[in-house]
Order: sequence, then structure tokens, then C-alpha cells
Amino acid sequence: MLNDFERKILRIIVNYAGQRRRVPRMDELENKTGRSRVLIHESLLELERRQYIVWENKSTLEGIQIVQAWEQETQPIRKSQPAGDAVKYFLEY
Repeated sequence: MLNDFERKILRIIVNYAGQRRRVPRMDELENKTGRSRVLIHESLLELERRQYIVWENKSTLEGIQIVQAWEQETQPIRKSQPAGDAVKYFLEY
């Protein structure tokens, strides 16, 4: 599960790529997040480690490729409750 800042970085990158057809520069990420380059760089490395992005050339952000735009859901799946008599009436008759 991503922490809040990693999720924020991922959303900014995805939205930027969708709207402007490019990945944001480091100064743009600093401006949008209010955080330091070091923290942004660490978060990008974590996103790459968790396979949300591919980042081959670490000297620039231009080569970042988005692999997965949304965080994976890890919540347990609930079983549905059996339909009551009122619902059965509409489904069976």
C-alpha cells in the first residue's frame, strides 16, 4: 500500500501526462507537492520498486513511463448476502 505522499506523486504524474502529454519536471513536482527533491526522488524510487512506474534514466524525469495509474486494492472481498423474499419475487417471477 502506498503512503499518502507516494500516492500524491503518482496522481500528479498521471494527471500531468494525461493533460499535458508529458511528465512533470522536478521543479514542477516540488511546486505542486511543497516537498524537497530528495523526498520526491525517494518516492519515485519507491513507485518504481512497486512497479507503478518505469524509470530507467534516473538523471531526468522525462523517461518515466506509467505502468499502473491507480493503487491496487487490497481490501478483502465481501460475500453478498442472500436475497430476501422481496428481491426473489422480482428475480424469479
